[in-house]
Amino acid sequence: MSEQYPCLAVFFDNPGEGNFVWIVLESTGYPAVWLDLDTGSDSSAWLEAFEAGNNALLANIDDQSL
Repeated sequence: MSEQYPCLAVFFDNPGEGNFVWIVLESTGYPAVWLDLDTGSDSSAWLEAFEAGNNALLANIDDQSL
């Protein structure tokens, strides 16, 4: 039997001038329905939000090699 891996994504938003946020999402299996797993606070730099969002995404992966 094969194991089902979750479909995860990290999304970045710019809600206002100089503010960037990240959101880690997981697919429910329905194309238009995603669950919000984690959300970051405002960052003043896009690269800061990118790094924090990707670290949060990796934290949701159960892989012993990471």
